[in-house]
Amino acid sequence: MTVRDIFPNAAARAQLAASGLADFAALWSLDTDWHEAPNERRGGWSGVSRHVLADGTAIFLKRQENHLCRTWRHPLRGIPTFYREYLNIRRLQEHAIGAVEALYYGDRLAAGKWRAILVTRALDDSISLDEWDAATDRGDPSQRRSLIRAVALACARLHHHRLQHSCLYGKHLFVRRSPAAGPDYQEADVRFIDLEKLRLGLSRERVGAHDLDQLMRHTQVWSDDDRACFLSAYRQQRAALKG
Repeated sequence: MTVRDIFPNAAARAQLAASGLADFAALWSLDTDWHEAPNERRGGWSGVSRHVLADGTAIFLKRQENHLCRTWRHPLRGIPTFYREYLNIRRLQEHAIGAVEALYYGDRLAAGKWRAILVTRALDDSISLDEWDAATDRGDPSQRRSLIRAVALACARLHHHRLQHSCLYGKHLFVRRSPAAGPDYQEADVRFIDLEKLRLGLSRERVGAHDLDQLMRHTQVWSDDDRACFLSAYRQQRAALKG
């Protein structure tokens, strides 16, 4: 049997252990409702549950079986999509790009079944960009401009490292409910989620063009001024990172 258990740090292991969830078997068998109904495909499935730990903080528990993706290193058998997502979370953290926090990744390959688990901390201090745009109490023009600039800076940093999100919709960009420091939003207030499809592209220009086309098509509530603000901040950040 192939076994993999990864805790990014001792604090993550201790926090899960305090709730009796510091091993694969306990997490796999945890009886909790689905936050998102399982997605079934090609003989496998993948689902997400929300669970509150003993200390009152919430996690998202993602479990899957035979839900695989092919990579250049594993072109035939493939790897669990959650393993690729975990590696991408760590990749963004290495580049100081905001992402969800992984607490655990594990998988088991036995009797022809490949089960995988990814545990991330719930972003309860944040909402999606789509939710932020739809909120009725976001009328301060100055704060709105600062949020759009913060999103642009985060996207520019992502693309500077030739990283393509590949599914850059407003629902996959999270921003703090309120800025962490001062009245205006900063790049550190932005986090990328759903990183299963993130990949390293051939050039900064190509990954940027792909992602920004998606983002602009799926932020229909943005005005022309909003888009101009975003593109100006994005280009300035790209230029600054090249320098």
